Amino acid sequence: MARSTTAAGRTSDFGRLWFGESVSLLGDQVASLALPTAAVLLLGASATEVGALTAVGTLAYPLLGLFAGALMDRVRRRPVMILANVVRMGCFAVLAVCAATGSVTMPLLYAVAAAVGVATIFFDIAYQTYLPSLLAGEKLAQGNVRLELSSSLSRLAGPSLGGLLLQYGGLAIGFGVNAASFAASMLGVTAIRTPEPAPNRGDHRTSLLADILDGVRLMWRHPVLRPLTVSAALRNLGINAHRTVLIVFLYRSLDLSAGAVGLVFTVGAAGALTGAAFTSWLRTRLGVGRTLLLTGLEGLVWLLTPLSLIGGAPAWVLGLMFVSSLWLPVWNATVTTLRQQITPAAYLGRVQATARTINLSTIPIGAVLGGVVADSLSGLGDRTGPVLALTLCGGVAALSLVQLGSRRIRSITTLPDRPDPAGTEES
Repeated sequence: MARSTTAAGRTSDFGRLWFGESVSLLGDQVASLALPTAAVLLLGASATEVGALTAVGTLAYPLLGLFAGALMDRVRRRPVMILANVVRMGCFAVLAVCAATGSVTMPLLYAVAAAVGVATIFFDIAYQTYLPSLLAGEKLAQGNVRLELSSSLSRLAGPSLGGLLLQYGGLAIGFGVNAASFAASMLGVTAIRTPEPAPNRGDHRTSLLADILDGVRLMWRHPVLRPLTVSAALRNLGINAHRTVLIVFLYRSLDLSAGAVGLVFTVGAAGALTGAAFTSWLRTRLGVGRTLLLTGLEGLVWLLTPLSLIGGAPAWVLGLMFVSSLWLPVWNATVTTLRQQITPAAYLGRVQATARTINLSTIPIGAVLGGVVADSLSGLGDRTGPVLALTLCGGVAALSLVQLGSRRIRSITTLPDRPDPAGTEES
């Protein structure tokens, strides 16, 4: 039986999804601190073991991202989102009990990190693919901006909240709060009433591998999707290389305290929150293409790093960090909406997964590359070497402008329209 949903109803449903995602994003920030804290304080883990714990949580995308995308084009997305939240809630609930009883082990932490990583990629791809069934046109763009605001706010408040919870409540409370955040996300998604269109199974008589290859070909041959993906990959490569060098520069070259280093990254989070707040304003006044070009400043501003050698290095770093951090949420919200609008509905899951797999896979490569570059230039001096490395890494990120400068991208003035999801059917 067909059921139609009013625009107000779909907006309310987006509010439920937004609430759930916002709470779970905050929980993610707590978890990113709680897991390595448990490894170090409870189990005396080495730096290598802590690094391996972080890696286990990030391997899911390169290993399973394309498969998850193909699967999301065959099934309903909302049940997947609910199941992913149940898995994440259960994992952290188990950790909370184990922390309270003193039975946490490294294998358990590795297992939780892996399971949560897998559940997260399915949730992320499902909700990005599901969102166009709730919102369309400018409302879809606004929805993505609000999600970016939540992401930026969680990065600003999450580490502080996590630190307070762990310091005054202990690991059991920290893990318990994280489990509760995913329970809230699950309830938010469960409360959605807008019917989801049934997947067109007639398009999927082939194997999952064939579906994956179709999605990769579509994305790579598309005159807009390909340059956006390559641009994001270059930016992630350069910025994550830059972040690795920046940590070394702040501690060793500038001799800053841990609190001062924390302030630098808090300023960056504040910049991201500001950028998210002005995304719609920029896109309306400059157009989509010019706004995307402007986001190249994320890497470009770090070419000014050598000025810190003249004097006032901490102030320079704070200023550059703020200006650079403005642009990531602008990029994310604009590109995600553009990708959702121009990708055929039957390919949404695969295209989202292909782009994210390529983009996120460059993050660990960039982190390692940054360390190699910094070490290779260390002979130039405690300040000159890291400053040059920061400049080079910023230059790599700025290469994204080569892709964004194409006439096809620059000429995009407004986000294209996808048919309004009103009157969708649930069979």
